[in-house]
Formats: sequence, structure tokens, C-alpha cells
Amino acid sequence: MKKLCLNENWQLHEAPLKWGKEYKSQIDRQTDGWYDCSLPADVRMPLIEAGVIKDPVLSDYCRESEWIEDRSWWFRKTFDGSAVCMEDDIVELVLEGLDTRSDIFINGQFIGCHRNVHYPFVYDVKELLVPGENEIMVRVTSGLEEVAEEDLAELDHAVCLESNNGGEFRGDGRRSFVRRPQYTVGWDWGPKVITIGITGNVCLRSYKTIAIREVHLHTEKLGETARVHAMVNIEDLCFISSKSCDVTVQMVREGAVCAEAKLEKQLLTSGYNYLDLELEVKNPCLWWPNGYGEQPLYEVRVCAACGRDVEEYPAFSFGIRTIQLDTSVISGEDRNFILVVNGKPIYCKGGNWVPNDFIYARVPDEKYHVLTDEAAEANFNMIRVWGGGLYERDLFYELCDQKGLLLWHDFMFACSTYPDHRQWFRDEMRQELDYQTKRLRNHCCMGLYCGTNEVHWIFNSIDNPRWGIEFSYEHQYGLRIANLMAKEIIRNNCPQIPYWNSSPYGGELPNDDTVGDVHRWHNALMSKKMEERIEAKDYDTIESKFVSEYGFIGPCCRKSTEEYMDGASMDREGNIWHMHSNVFEKGTVNAAIEKNYLDHPETLSLDDYILYGGMVHGLMYGYSLEAIRFKEHCGGGLFWMYNDAWGEVGWTIIDYYLRRKIPFYAVKRALAHQKFTMRAADGQLVLQGANDYPEDLEVSGKLGYVSFDGKVKELRDIVLKVPAGERTYLLKEKLPERDYTAGTVMLYTDSDAIDNIWLRTDDMRQLNFGPNPVRTVEVRQEGEDKLVTVTADGFVHGVYAEGDYDCSDCYFDLLPGEVKTFRIKGIGGKEPVIKQVK
Repeated sequence: MKKLCLNENWQLHEAPLKWGKEYKSQIDRQTDGWYDCSLPADVRMPLIEAGVIKDPVLSDYCRESEWIEDRSWWFRKTFDGSAVCMEDDIVELVLEGLDTRSDIFINGQFIGCHRNVHYPFVYDVKELLVPGENEIMVRVTSGLEEVAEEDLAELDHAVCLESNNGGEFRGDGRRSFVRRPQYTVGWDWGPKVITIGITGNVCLRSYKTIAIREVHLHTEKLGETARVHAMVNIEDLCFISSKSCDVTVQMVREGAVCAEAKLEKQLLTSGYNYLDLELEVKNPCLWWPNGYGEQPLYEVRVCAACGRDVEEYPAFSFGIRTIQLDTSVISGEDRNFILVVNGKPIYCKGGNWVPNDFIYARVPDEKYHVLTDEAAEANFNMIRVWGGGLYERDLFYELCDQKGLLLWHDFMFACSTYPDHRQWFRDEMRQELDYQTKRLRNHCCMGLYCGTNEVHWIFNSIDNPRWGIEFSYEHQYGLRIANLMAKEIIRNNCPQIPYWNSSPYGGELPNDDTVGDVHRWHNALMSKKMEERIEAKDYDTIESKFVSEYGFIGPCCRKSTEEYMDGASMDREGNIWHMHSNVFEKGTVNAAIEKNYLDHPETLSLDDYILYGGMVHGLMYGYSLEAIRFKEHCGGGLFWMYNDAWGEVGWTIIDYYLRRKIPFYAVKRALAHQKFTMRAADGQLVLQGANDYPEDLEVSGKLGYVSFDGKVKELRDIVLKVPAGERTYLLKEKLPERDYTAGTVMLYTDSDAIDNIWLRTDDMRQLNFGPNPVRTVEVRQEGEDKLVTVTADGFVHGVYAEGDYDCSDCYFDLLPGEVKTFRIKGIGGKEPVIKQVK
């Protein structure tokens, strides 16, 4: 395959929406009003650069560019035909991301339309190219303009809209008919920014004689020798003749060929040829999720030769691993929901992923590097790719392979019914799902495909009779895709990857604690009762088998807040502040601050609001993630959500500008690969140990009641043992009868790598920590970092380094007499200022 990239030197022009493809000649005559751009490009990108509009993720500027969706947008590019290998048999034009309704022309000739951003447009243009100058032109619109009221009536208008939940100017029911990123119509965590553009790469690729169309590897057997099956699909481009071909598949690691399989003089017939090869890898290096082991990757090389014509498939990385979903019976109606990798049950921990920007075409590669690095740093081993966003670019999946981040991957359906009673929609979905499953199936990070986000849950008539949905076999409102088509496609393309119908799903009704996964919202942050929204201890009552969504809300740091407000008033009752506050916030942050820290939080300065708001965000995430992991039969906990698409008071632990929010550190501690957790219930103290690592854990320590002032210490020696890769209850005994407002049970370990812990018995402000100032024992320079050692005689809550620095730990609690060293990154020669919240 030869490839010519066509991403550079495009031009963009706007026109009335009614100017369809028949107006191309009118566009050709336009000499003014063209904007220069390169791809990928959303139309807003050159408009921002030219000063026509302001960036819609800042202030309230999103309102100022809503007119964009009511125009048609025309991209054009010229290129020299001499750069194309015209002697090849086919020359395909590939447009990887058309958002959304598109008409494509080559040298003035219309070659097709496209209406799905989730798979590429491909067309053989060889006969249309000329030796000199060639032109590509693409007309693009939002696609929403083609959806009528009568269409929505066929779905009984069953589409979730944030405008019905206080999200002013957000939501558009027409999205259900348009295969565009669903979140761009506005969600609880962001504005309406209808994307339009060529948001992927554009290239010409040519083939001579044969084309390797697909390669699929999967691990069949583990042991001293791993058996890996390879399927290679080679297209013989001659319509009437067969030919002989030699095929080689290699697996290479650290420059050495570890396994090789060959087919010699294989007969190829016209069209597709599906060839099967077996590779045996001796002493295989297995791929494991983060914490459970290493992530070795093999380079896969595939070559096919027909005489002098040699075709090489682009090399890719492959991890040797097996994966299954264990849904076996626990007892009664209860069933497991556990991912099993290489025969080992994995406790899945992490967060939910959304697109990184409301103008997703401009996201730089560096953002993917930082976010996956930070996820691994926070001890994630799973990310859930949410179904209202995108199938991400290849880089994202490659980074997840490298960092041991399993993916729970939704197909792109969210919070809406869909018109799968229409044949054209089913055809679109078949192409989309077929393309994406084939594209992603070789990635070892692929942990589970999921049919939808919340469609089964929201629209069933028992849970939500208000929609009035009556399902029939011919009119399934989108469930046909998840229940039938997706399973068929998974079975054909990648049966080794588990599949789940929806999220949440399982049991008699979706969101059942006995089977499958749950979204814990209506008895948590989305409860109408404020106390349920802000009570961390309610998470101790969870009996779910997998928690794939739940969340809490908190502010960004001051620097990020100032950036996204862009000079607007910082009045927390102002319109722009509310626009950049999550729709579900509804006074929750202030209520949580008052519950845990102080009265009248509405009077706090901006800096104090950020501090205390961040602390309660961290308290809720830290405690809840511990509580979910504490449950013996729970297979995983994923909070909502990890990353941001714009700046706001919202769910995330990494903000839009890639700055850590205060709860980042609470999440990192809660998800530590080796961790102890204490809970008290029914007068009993229970201690659990978790050890993700492939080595057994044995640590000595001291356990007992300690007063917050440090003057009472009733400690005893204890040895704690946790087998490799397991969670286990280590101790259950009567809780000592003591004053738990003046102290609590604490565990000190002898390991610097494992956090000391304390039993939280009440809201923070009900605990009498007393005046226990933190002391800095030592500051040591190490390159541009500083290692700071702190201690205190009594209990200290929320120790942090002042300033915009990333730390190895921050906003942590210090037990009486504890000595702790942490790293402040990039502080250079500045003197660290160490503070405490309480």
C-alpha cells in the first residue's frame, strides 16, 4: 500500500444551508470569503483563528456561534496528480471523519454522500484523477436539518434533553437520527456546540495486484508456549484471475522474531481471501492490566508477496492475553460481574472518559499522552469510553495498551431512543459497528464492548412509564442494535472480547444490584434529597456487582477557573458561573462544605470555595471508591467522570486544561494497588486488604484506638498478609467502646509504600481534631523537585503544598506521630509552603 496524506492546505467557505450539492458551481465562482485550514478541522477552528468568532468553551461565547449549524460549509483542496501512483490497480480516497452530512466531489464530479462520523468514506477515484491539478471538494452540514418533527414522533420524542433539567440552551432531540457525537448538542457537563467539519485524516491509498484488507490476532491458549491465531484477509484485485501468494506473519519483541507463521504458494481467488495461520510463542510475556503485572507488547508484521508485487500491512502492537466476563452464580439470584484476564479475576477501578473538547478535532496528541499517564498515575486499570462521545483516534488505544488501561467501550448510543425500525439506519449501524470492531479488536486494552449508555434503563416502561414506550419486535427504539445486531457483529469479528447489552443492564430490570452493572445516581448525587447527595457513608450500603457510573461535583483550581471565565465576573450567582457549573450541581457543593467544614459557605472567598469544594469532592470520591472496593462480590467501581470537554464546576479529577483537581489525590489513594481499608458496622470493626500486585503482600504494623491529639495510643502489633492479585478481609472484631469524636481506630504500617489509615466515623466537622500544626522535618532538593518530610503530634487533616504543583500525594491526612515524605514536582528553588485544611 502506498499512502499520500492530504491533510494540509485546505480552504473553507460558508454558504446558505439550502445550498445543496447542486450549488457546487456557485461555490466554485466564489473568490472571496475563503479561510485557510489544515485537517482535521472543525469549521470553528479557522473562524476562531480569523477572529470571526470567539472560542465557544470560554465564558458564554458558545451562544455567539450557534448560527454555524444553520449554514452549509464547503472544504476544498487541490493536489498534484503526479504524486499519485497511477499505475496501481486502485487508488482510494479515504476521509476518516466527516461530521456529519457530507457530499464529496472529485474534479467536479459528485462521487457520493456520507452521513456518519463514526466510520470513513472510501471511494476508488483512480479513473477520475488527472496527471496535473486535481481538486477535492466536500460539502458538510450538521445533518440535523434533515430531521423533521414527523421523524421524532416515530420515536415518541423519547430523547433526553438537558433543557428539561435546567440546562438552558442545551439539547436537541434530532440527534437520535444523526450519527454524530451525541454530546455536541449539550449535556449536563457542557454546552451546545454543534460540530461540523472534516474531523479526521484524509489520504489517498493505492494498491497493486493485492490489498491486505484486515489482520486479526487473538490469543487462543496460554502456557509455556502461547498459541496465537492470525487471520489475514487479502483481496485479489483482479476480477477474473487467481494467483499464487506467499504470506508471512511475524511477532517481534525487542528486535527479535519470537514467532513466525508462513503460507507458501497460497492460491488467491478474485476478491477476498480469508487465511488462517497459527503462531507459537515460547515463554510468552503476558499483558496485564495496570498493577497486576507488566504490559509487554509484540510488534506484528504481515507481508504478502505475489511474484514481484509485495504488500506489507502497517505494523501494529499486540499483547498476549485472554479475557472473559465471569457472570457465574454467587448464590440465589446474585451473579458475578468480573473481568478475568489470563485466568485471573481483575478488580476494575477507574473512571469514565468523554471527548476531550467540545471542538474535538483540535485535541492535540499530547492531551492523550497526559490523560493516560495521569490515569495510570492515579492507579486506574480501566477507563469506560462513554457512549455519547466518540470512537477515539488510534493513539488513544495504543496508549491504553502501553499503560495497562482496560477499556469498557460503549457503542455510540446514549440517553435516547434510536430509529432502528428504519432500514437506512440499520444499514448505517451495521457499517459503523463492523468497521469499529475490526479496527479495535487487536488492542489488548479492549476489555468489554457495551451496546448503549442507559437506553435500556431510561426507556423501559416499568422504570420510567412517563415515556410511554411500548416495544415491539419491529419497533425496538434502538434496542435491536444492542440486543441483536451488535452481538452478531461481535460474534463474527471478535468473539474473544466480552459484550454487554447496555450500561446499566442486568437482572429483572436494568440497574439491578443482583446482576450486571449499575449507575448509582438516584440514591446519590441525583437524589432530590440533599442529604443523600452529600452523605459518603451511604456508599457503604452498596450491594451492586459492578458500579460503572456514579459521581460528585467540585471546582477547578483558580488558574483554570480564570481561564474559562475569560474575564467574566467570578460571582458564583452570576449567569456565566452557572453556565460553567454542572446542571446537577444545584447547591450540592455548598451543602457538602457546610456538612463537613463550616457554616455559610456562600460567603467564602473564591480561593476558599475552591479549597473546601475540592476537599468535599475528594472526601466523596475517596470514601465511595473505598466502599465499593470493600464489597467482596463487587467486580469494579468507575466514577463519573475522569476528564473534561470544557472548564466547569463538575465531575472530573483532571480539568480541561489538564490540571489536577483536589480529588485527584483522594482517588489515587483509594485506588492504590496495595491498600488497607477499615469499616465499622453493627459494632464490628472490619479490616480489608487489597493487593493488585503479582507478589504476595506481607506487612507489619500497629492497630488500635488513638486520640486525635495523639496523647492516647492503644496500639497492638499486627501482621497483615494479602495474596497476590486479591482482596480479602483480614480482621473482624468488636469495635472498642471509646469516644469517637476525640479519636478513632488507626492503622500504622511499617511500609512507606502503603498508606496509614483511620476509621472515619462521622462528618469531618463533628470530629475534634484540635489544634495540631503540621511540621516540616526536612526539605531535600532532587533535580527540579523537592522531597518534603512532614509530621505532627496530633491528627492533621488535608496537608497540602501551596501553589500549582503536581505532587506524589497532596491534601492527605497525617496520623498522630506519623512521618511522611512526599514529592513536589517542578518547584525548583522555591521554598515550599506547607499548609493544612484542619
